[in-house]
Amino acid sequence: MNITNDIKYIGVNDHDIDLFEGQYAVPNGMSYNSYVIVDEKIAVMDTVDIHFTQEWLGNLRAALGGRKPDYLVVSHMEPDHSANIDNFLAEYPEAVVVASKMAFTMMGQFFGTEYENRRIIVKDGDSLSLGSHTLVFYTAPMVHWPEV
Repeated sequence: MNITNDIKYIGVNDHDIDLFEGQYAVPNGMSYNSYVIVDEKIAVMDTVDIHFTQEWLGNLRAALGGRKPDYLVVSHMEPDHSANIDNFLAEYPEAVVVASKMAFTMMGQFFGTEYENRRIIVKDGDSLSLGSHTLVFYTAPMVHWPEV
């Protein structure tokens, strides 16, 4: 689904889940949001829940139209945002992960690697140019998870 000509929604819907985070009723299910910004460089924004790997990767492939992503931007390490980091990197071995230092520390705890050779650590105020789009990073610790 196109948000704009350059920004596409590649997330998935989970109609089977009945509780968000094991406690909040979601009678209509929920969506796992992920986006791709297609520019001179391509950035994928977050992954999705592990149960939807193939659907998400299919959505990504369709949105890319044969191109390959340059970056995976991980907003935070909650599993519905980060569970498919390894699957993404296996599919796109030249891509680089962009996240905060604390997020990379948590990747080491969750996945056994901090992706030392495939990462860009960002901090408050850093920017990443994709061409006509520039991502600017802001920290918001404990607004959601500590590494945001």
